[in-house]
Amino acid sequence: MRATKPTAADAALCASEEKYRDILETIEDVYYEVDLKGKFVLYNSAFCRMLGYTAEELIGLGNRDLQTPEMASHTYGIFNQVYRTGVPARQCDWELVRKDGSALIVESSVQLVRNRQGDATGFRGMMRDVTALRKTEQALRESEAKYRSIIETIEDPYYEVDLHGALVLVNSAFCRMLGYTESELIGHNYSDFQAPEVAARVFTVFNQAFRTGTPGSSVDWEMIRKDGARVTGEGSLQLVRGLNGKVAGFRGILRDVTERRKMEQALRESEARFRALTNLSSDWYWEQDADFRYTRMESRNEKTDSTQHALLGKRPWDAGLQIDGGWESHRALLDTHASFRDVIMHRRLDDGRPYFISVSGEAVFDGEGRFAGYRGVSREITDQKIAEERIQHLATHDALTGLPNRAMFSHLLGLAIPAAQRYQRGFAVLFIDLDRFKFINDTLGHEAGDKLLMEVSTRLRETLRADDVVARLGGDEFVVLLREAGDTEQIAAVARKLLSAAIKPVELLGRECRVTASIGVAMYPQDGEDEQSLMKNADIAMYFAKEEGKNNFQFFSKDIKSQSLERLLLENHLRRAIDRGELSLHYQGKRDLASGAITGVEALLRWNNPELGAVSPAQFIPVAEETGMIVPIGKWVLDQACRQNMAWQSAGLPPICMAVNLSPRQFADEHLLPDIAAILEETGMPAHLLELEITESMVIHHPGSALKLLQAIKQMGVRLAIDDFGTGYSSLGQLKNFPIDTLKVDRSFIRDLATNAEDKAITEAIIAMGKTLSLTVVAEGVETMEQEAFLRTHACDEMQGYYFSKPVPPDEFAQLLDTHGGAVK
Repeated sequence: MRATKPTAADAALCASEEKYRDILETIEDVYYEVDLKGKFVLYNSAFCRMLGYTAEELIGLGNRDLQTPEMASHTYGIFNQVYRTGVPARQCDWELVRKDGSALIVESSVQLVRNRQGDATGFRGMMRDVTALRKTEQALRESEAKYRSIIETIEDPYYEVDLHGALVLVNSAFCRMLGYTESELIGHNYSDFQAPEVAARVFTVFNQAFRTGTPGSSVDWEMIRKDGARVTGEGSLQLVRGLNGKVAGFRGILRDVTERRKMEQALRESEARFRALTNLSSDWYWEQDADFRYTRMESRNEKTDSTQHALLGKRPWDAGLQIDGGWESHRALLDTHASFRDVIMHRRLDDGRPYFISVSGEAVFDGEGRFAGYRGVSREITDQKIAEERIQHLATHDALTGLPNRAMFSHLLGLAIPAAQRYQRGFAVLFIDLDRFKFINDTLGHEAGDKLLMEVSTRLRETLRADDVVARLGGDEFVVLLREAGDTEQIAAVARKLLSAAIKPVELLGRECRVTASIGVAMYPQDGEDEQSLMKNADIAMYFAKEEGKNNFQFFSKDIKSQSLERLLLENHLRRAIDRGELSLHYQGKRDLASGAITGVEALLRWNNPELGAVSPAQFIPVAEETGMIVPIGKWVLDQACRQNMAWQSAGLPPICMAVNLSPRQFADEHLLPDIAAILEETGMPAHLLELEITESMVIHHPGSALKLLQAIKQMGVRLAIDDFGTGYSSLGQLKNFPIDTLKVDRSFIRDLATNAEDKAITEAIIAMGKTLSLTVVAEGVETMEQEAFLRTHACDEMQGYYFSKPVPPDEFAQLLDTHGGAVK
């Protein structure tokens, strides 16, 4: 049979299809057609390039072959909806899997394909690779959230207005300043919150900034709060420009003028948000020959980067550019003429600054299919890389000292444990706390405290081996990881070196200062086999080192843990002792040695706990002092003692001088003077009936500030006594400068008066010293007739001790006072 001769219509159809195919091939985006079963029946070469398949490899494949099951199910739903409704679907995001296994996101459209009879025969659509775009959009959203978070951390009010003066963005500090909610402010003109004359002046400032482009600063204007009150702020403003460079509005800070005068804290505006937007468009087009030498470099911006142009005529690895992991794998990729995307290359510029670029490229072939080189785009990402490295560093290191922080140390300790298990070796954790840091920080200021921390950090780092780790946990706490610690002697040697390094003098604000350290040691595995146990036990050992006098180190043991738990139990009960009514006062009289009458009394604190029983003051007073609980407890003692004294007087007993001890913490408390005045006023007790007892050490270490405080107390009419005199290394020359009324001889000199000639001489000298200064001299701890006789012979004024009376409850002391009461001196 003769072949049918093609008709003109057949030729026209072939020509039409060929033209249709040519059109599809000129489209840069992906075109596809699938039948009703989802199998590809037509696609352009852009589709092959996007997925990395050849046209032959795609034959017989469908959407499901290029997607995960979940995504294929999602895509089927879209195709099904288009089939049922006949309405095309547009801008659908799908995830496809390339031949090399990498995932990409495409923005797709779907519409029905119908035959001449109108029956649906399949689907067609377009796809566009939007992977980078979606990442960029996500980055922009994160940048916006970060930007919002940053302005919320600003303590001062922050605002942005458009060109008409309407508020478009404020932080919570701005809302608090004016007393409005954010919704009540956004959209309102700033002049709505100002008096007309102020609004006119502010408009002039905004107008000048708009015309000149010069930011305004230190502009005072008055704002009206929601409640009608007026607040004066110091305002700053600057232009806000859009991506097109046009002015879109203004932003600025309002700061309370008074706080500004005190703080003078400048606000730094972050430009990262706008720099990131600029980098999105800072791409360069480049071309390489078949030897990978750059032959063309064109900037898409008006300004051409000289660093990029310096690459012309060179291959990237010959031009000083580097790539993580070396060039070998990337050159192998180039030899296969494969495309690449977002490859990071970097180098050091002549001035030492780092330089990073992100490079994407594809192979170029000539008309005969021969490899002719590469072409692509590059983009500088230096700021982004530096920011990433900085953020990573800040997340794992202490900002002040540069040492690893708690999170980083936890990570390193977590790695050390399985390594020690694998190689069957031990290591040690050393918990370090500086003993006098708070005193130096409070006395010399935070700047000096920061300098001290940085100096100590450097010393600790230099003392340790290179593979050991020292981290700052916060405040004045450090922790050390000694890898491969052999035995306790080796660890002890390191601990001694650390103590020696810490105690060396350091100059702070022109003064030579010293700090000591307390170190607790926990060893793996005997003191703990996990991170939490090792850290906790090293901390327990450190606190024991402090209790042992500080400036020493202690290894963890079960005995230490038991003592620490007992102390913690004591502290927990003590915190609730006042509220539970467990504290009480006993009273010990002071007897005049000449007349035998009671002329004074000392209030002594007692604690009886239902679980612990009667707790000795020697146990709980140091805990109260260390934790700061001594301040409220001391205030309670002062109040109760004054009330009891007035209660005795109301019962008809003679007025008597009430002595109350002040602790070092109370003496340093800024509320001491107003507390004394308030208690005297509330109880009605005359000031001259109150005597406050302080120790020598509380006044001789800081004589200047101590003198001012003591003079203020004396001006109130309250008496002052030096307690435990003779044990604080003070001198007559020092004491004569303080407004002291009473000198109390420490019981350690009274105890052996009958047999110890040295104690006799010291006691006699103290009495003589007191007489020289016209002070009342009181001997403490008198327990025998011989002691009393000696004191009377040497003209001591008063005695206090078990020989006359032990400390007794209020009712018993009332009976004693009724029998032996005398006039107050």
